[in-house]
Amino acid sequence: MTRRLKAAFAVPLVGAVAVAIGVSLSPDTTVASSAAQTVPTPESVFGFAPCTDYKLANYTQISSYFQKLDNTSDRLKLINAGKTSEGRDQIMAIVSAPENLTPGNLEKYRGIADRLAHARGLTDDQARQLASQGKAVAWIDFGIHATEVGPPQTAPQFAYDLVTSDSAEAKSIRKNVITLFVPNVNPDGGESVPDWYMKYVGTQYQDSSYPELYQKYAGHDDNRDWFMFNLPETKNLGNVLWHQWYPQLVYNTHQTAAYPARIFLPPFKDPMNPNIPPEVARGINLLGDAMTQRLDREGKTGAVSRQQYDQWWNGGLRSAPAFHNQVGILSETSHASATPVFEDPAKFPKTFPYQGVSTSEPSAFYPSPYKGGWWHLSDSCGYIESTGWEYLHTADTDRENWLYGAYRMGKQAIDAGGDNAYIIPSDQADFATATKMVNVLRQADVEVEQAQSAFTAGGKTYPAGSFIVREAQPFRADVVDLMNPQTYPDRRNPDGSPEAPYDMAGWTLPYQMGVKVEKVEKSFLVNAKPVDTAAVPAFRMPATTPGYAYALDPRVNDSYTAAMQLLKAGETVTRTTSAVQTDQGTWPAGTFLVGVRAGADTRIKAQAKQLGLTVAAVASAPANAVSVGAPRIGLYHGWGGNSDEGWTRYVLEGFKFPYTQVHDDQVRAGALRDSYDVIVLPDASYNSMLRGLAAGSHPATYTGGMTQAGVDNLKAFVQAGGTLVTVNDAAQLPIRGFSGFPITDVTANVPSTSYYSPGSILATDVDTGTPLTWGLPDKLDAYSDGSPAFSVNAGASGVTTPVTYPASNILRSGWLLGESLIAGKTAVADVKYGAGQVALLGISVQHRAEAHGTYKLLFNSLFLGAEK
Repeated sequence: MTRRLKAAFAVPLVGAVAVAIGVSLSPDTTVASSAAQTVPTPESVFGFAPCTDYKLANYTQISSYFQKLDNTSDRLKLINAGKTSEGRDQIMAIVSAPENLTPGNLEKYRGIADRLAHARGLTDDQARQLASQGKAVAWIDFGIHATEVGPPQTAPQFAYDLVTSDSAEAKSIRKNVITLFVPNVNPDGGESVPDWYMKYVGTQYQDSSYPELYQKYAGHDDNRDWFMFNLPETKNLGNVLWHQWYPQLVYNTHQTAAYPARIFLPPFKDPMNPNIPPEVARGINLLGDAMTQRLDREGKTGAVSRQQYDQWWNGGLRSAPAFHNQVGILSETSHASATPVFEDPAKFPKTFPYQGVSTSEPSAFYPSPYKGGWWHLSDSCGYIESTGWEYLHTADTDRENWLYGAYRMGKQAIDAGGDNAYIIPSDQADFATATKMVNVLRQADVEVEQAQSAFTAGGKTYPAGSFIVREAQPFRADVVDLMNPQTYPDRRNPDGSPEAPYDMAGWTLPYQMGVKVEKVEKSFLVNAKPVDTAAVPAFRMPATTPGYAYALDPRVNDSYTAAMQLLKAGETVTRTTSAVQTDQGTWPAGTFLVGVRAGADTRIKAQAKQLGLTVAAVASAPANAVSVGAPRIGLYHGWGGNSDEGWTRYVLEGFKFPYTQVHDDQVRAGALRDSYDVIVLPDASYNSMLRGLAAGSHPATYTGGMTQAGVDNLKAFVQAGGTLVTVNDAAQLPIRGFSGFPITDVTANVPSTSYYSPGSILATDVDTGTPLTWGLPDKLDAYSDGSPAFSVNAGASGVTTPVTYPASNILRSGWLLGESLIAGKTAVADVKYGAGQVALLGISVQHRAEAHGTYKLLFNSLFLGAEK
């Protein structure tokens, strides 16, 4: 990770350590003041004013404009935060008074923010002194969701105004605030979406949606990655937020508001996550109310609060800061299009979705209803900039309280942690994945230690190398939230249906990642060192050449990576069908065996060293094994952008499984068995796969779906010996589309009052002896998002059900209604069909690249098509 290192968690005093804030894009010299220069307007660079009807500037244009601002103003410093998924530079501007932006002062103010955020070792008086000396650090970002075009189009004009305005308000903001200004959180989408619109503007497809994911892997889920840090963009900006600047305030701009409101701003609706500090919740409400009042004072009506968005989930750019003692807010402004629209009040819905609030009559959280009329993108941009000014004004006028509040919350967190600690034992089977979890925590600046020798805690002895995460740390809220199960409140709509959470209801990180963690509530002694970035575990190779084969442990996710790389190198790989004796003990069914031949040891050692694997020796041939080849994998890709498909690509690439995207036209054409051993259907509804984008909505290349012909061709693919893998709801395709398919989804057409699993973690029981489940434990936590549950039809044959729900106590984290409906039912089924088979993975096995604990279900299913 690119970040500042800390010694023993001690945060250096201001000025004690000089650190790089980023890669400067401008020379490290002082230039003349902005007032004496000609700072270009966005219009002079783009050839049109930002937010003009039928015009969108792309990221290349916008980043070029910020470079010009950097070159002409001493009130703005541009940095390169890192590379995006597609290799673009991700820029961020730091805006403040020229005297604040000198290298020495910039480091001084960054250091104060850092020191206060970490709190440890300061007295209240020292913290107040630092707060009086510091500058408020306020983050504002644009463009995280590329189809929400208003925010990134606002960014250039707002930056120009913030840099050049000589109003008393602007001068005071520049004097007292360090503004971290991110023109586009998603630069790649900021290029493709405007390009798509401008390509088709003036045609019948002018207002068509971009037909692909606007972030390479995540699409809309790029705002779902802020506790996991999978994406380069999240890592880049996470470093700024939680390893460099520690802003007290974070403002994340979005579109769109609940119709017909013109903008949503906090206060949020309930529920509120109990781990969020009260001071954060109050700060959120204060900022939101200040912003909406400014809008009304400027005659900008139609601001609504307490709709859509709650404060439960930890994982978005506005929500993760709350668990770091930062006041994080978002806005959602109406009309995400450069095409103007007439808003006819006669067509407005009578009420908003939440609590039946009237859209036409004033109410506590909608006191100035929008009355309709023509609406332009420039109107949306005006609302966004107005809220930005009020946000920075509030940062300015309450500067010392924001700074001191960061300290106070950090100190309270340390005091509240007591002796509680979470131990991650180093002797668990997949310690490599445990190490990855530690690095997820470290990316969020959670303090982690690693034992240098064995120690005893809670009456149990743990080996050297085990990790320790203590609650007594400034970001305790993040620790408690990620390491423990969530209990989502049972909230109902007036009709008795469940009130949907904004996003996930449960996300407990050890459960999702399949990592063993033990909580200890009493103090203990340990010789430990702080962890910056956890190294892969120490690798181990047999001391001598094995008598028969080298062995890779199937309980370790990264063993699958090694197996794929060794197959690519031409090694002979088999898998045992029962437990096998190795020089490291008995390993389970599914153990990978790599044949002994010249050079194999060197290639295996290279993989073991890179991945941190223990390689064992097998002295003689096992009684039963199957040969393994590299499967020819097809990954179904329907047009319109499917985040689950993108995350599947991310996981496959990360674990070195080559694949080919299979588009609708190829599925319709047939002869799929000629090209593929395995076809994966990511989570999607049957109708979306069947029908795709509607005819006439997009150019013909992108419309039509796979059609019934495609369903028939997938059926023929399986009957001819292929393996079809379905993830979560994609199981509906073979269930509904393959004649005689012997499986029923017991949750189909069941109302939400009787079955509801809104992004939660459920318990399952595993038969570990089947090829689908090799390497898994017998108790497995699985992520369920409205997931199906299966029963086998009477008289069926050729069906195995290796993963089932227990009879009771199914919910592990989140919210579940209708436990009795799925109790004892099947979560994963393997169905023989013709000469092939269908692996129904009825859970989100690779959910957002968080669910490492269930990855092996996907990996094993891929090998089904290549095992002989």
